[in-house]
Amino acid sequence: MAPIPCLKGCGFFGNPDQRNLCSQCYKDEILASVRTSIQKQIHLEKEMTDLKVEPVVPLPAIKTKTVTKTTKRCESCKKKIGLTGFSCKCGGEFCSSHRLPETHHCSIDFKGSGKNSIAKNNPVVKADKVHRI
Repeated sequence: MAPIPCLKGCGFFGNPDQRNLCSQCYKDEILASVRTSIQKQIHLEKEMTDLKVEPVVPLPAIKTKTVTKTTKRCESCKKKIGLTGFSCKCGGEFCSSHRLPETHHCSIDFKGSGKNSIAKNNPVVKADKVHRI
């Protein structure tokens, strides 16, 4: 394969990877394209800064009520429970020693509600009487 002369006609041989330009002409072309892109960006930035911006009018300060954060406490012993609290079906939050319904005198009948749910989910099935021949 014969060497290809540079497309710009500078007398050197071109490289197919560099669009058939010699190394110097390719470098000059890349620099020129970078310069034009930078000039376009500068022009766009000037246009953006030339835009008129309306002054911002500050809004009057609105007074807000300060909300005091209440800490979670056990409803039986009033001990701070934080993230380790246990919630009950009665709606209360309790510490680890009062988490059971017997220890905090819960008003919900867990035994009765369990019986009712079992009765609803498992109906009694009675077979017909078998007649003897």
